[in-house]
Amino acid sequence: MKNVTAMLLLTFLTTANSSDTFSQTNNHSCGVVNIHNPSVNYGRVRDIDGNSYKTVVISDMVWFAENLRVTRFQNGDVIPNVSDSAAWAGVTGPAMCSYRNDISFDCPRGKLYNFFTAADTRNPCPAGWRVPTMTDLYNLIFHLDPNANPQQPGNTPNTAGSGLKSTSLTYWRTPNATATNLTGFSAIPNGGRNDVGAFSLSSDAAASYWLSTPAGANMSLGFFLELAFSQGYAVRNAYFSRYGACIRCVADKSVLNTNTGTEFVIYPNPNAGAFTVRLPTGFSTGTNAVSIYDSKGAWVYAQTRAFVNQEASFDLKKLASGVYFISVWDSSGKERKTGKVTISR
Repeated sequence: MKNVTAMLLLTFLTTANSSDTFSQTNNHSCGVVNIHNPSVNYGRVRDIDGNSYKTVVISDMVWFAENLRVTRFQNGDVIPNVSDSAAWAGVTGPAMCSYRNDISFDCPRGKLYNFFTAADTRNPCPAGWRVPTMTDLYNLIFHLDPNANPQQPGNTPNTAGSGLKSTSLTYWRTPNATATNLTGFSAIPNGGRNDVGAFSLSSDAAASYWLSTPAGANMSLGFFLELAFSQGYAVRNAYFSRYGACIRCVADKSVLNTNTGTEFVIYPNPNAGAFTVRLPTGFSTGTNAVSIYDSKGAWVYAQTRAFVNQEASFDLKKLASGVYFISVWDSSGKERKTGKVTISR
């Protein structure tokens, strides 16, 4: 182990090539490109699983700029993953899944949750955050379009959807009408799952985000925000509680002061070989030495990396599936932080 450390520090002192740093670009937190508005200043928050999300201030609120993909409530209780269609159709409580039961859709579309999850008091959003209420939605709509129709059952016609939709046609179906993404909200279509467990045939037509406000007696229906490729409205819609839609969390501005960044975080985790390491606030960064070992202690990676805003991203898809251990030395080569990452394909 002393030889490994010596070789690592030698690399640290003699190598100047750093790459794959995380930056405020139009890239999604999970790595895909052309999602966000590069002129917007995004914040950052992590969920209980360690997933990281960009956030954006709109008026007096802070919104997730990416779709939730958490698997647990705030108190640590697991949100059941229900893949079977018949089981989904019969569920009477919280449930989630990946679109078409394919986890590759989670980046960047996020998970699909039923309304029972969105309305659960255990809260799938991080501490200080919540699933939006009807009031949160109306505040958003009228901030973007003060002339929006105030009548029920929704606020159409309005122009609010234009500033919420990502402009890229990578995920949106043409023409993605009037999309500007001026707010940085960066909505992308997510596909869906109906109340009998069938997935939508396409995943490029609409973005749907649950509210926590019920639309029917006995939790039979729930409200959600819907944005479509064909028009620029922000539509308040309702559907059966077993419907699978996405979630965007929201918080008051005061939450910006609650993220202390004291954790050593690797996200996404597990992953297919591409991941980001976030170092705790106060840990000395710049050009840092990094080493990775397999589960038997064999050294599989050593390099110096530039950490920007405490983060650096890695693309190690050549590594075999398995559990790996990561060590990062501070910029003086003295203090060390360690973590575990799972690569799974």
